[in-house]
Amino acid sequence: MIFNRFARGARACVEAALEEARALGHDSVGDEDLLLGMLRAEEGVAAEALSSLGVNLEDAREQSERMAAEALAFVGISLENIRREAGEAFDMRIPEGRRIPFSPRAKKVLERSLKEAVKLRDNHIGTEHVLLGILGNADGTAVRMLDRMGVSTDVLEERLYELRRRAAG
Repeated sequence: MIFNRFARGARACVEAALEEARALGHDSVGDEDLLLGMLRAEEGVAAEALSSLGVNLEDAREQSERMAAEALAFVGISLENIRREAGEAFDMRIPEGRRIPFSPRAKKVLERSLKEAVKLRDNHIGTEHVLLGILGNADGTAVRMLDRMGVSTDVLEERLYELRRRAAG
């Protein structure tokens, strides 16, 4: 399986992505959850690149929620009205025992991360490879989140490579 090539930091990001998806009530782990997981785990070159450009977990969560609310509003559902009417009973979290699968988009990100590692001649998959996998999908939710937070994917990718070079010596 692909996960046996994941470095400790990348594994921590994927585990954190599962926790983010569960907490946000997502029925699957999406590419946005992988991005949130990187920020939550605060490990590796990817988290450093993101934070150096002002991306933080709280703002990313807000953007994710805003985008979800906008998508619901597009089909005539007001998330704010549902929250207000449900009051204390409103809880989107997925119960602990329930398995959350990876979305097709997240699976492609993880597959792309392996390709990025191979392309860079690395023998492991690090957080930087997962972030490159995310950035490789211009239509992805995570890329749209970054764009809405004012982060250019080109600038982020450049920063990621800069930090990789610095770490290599």
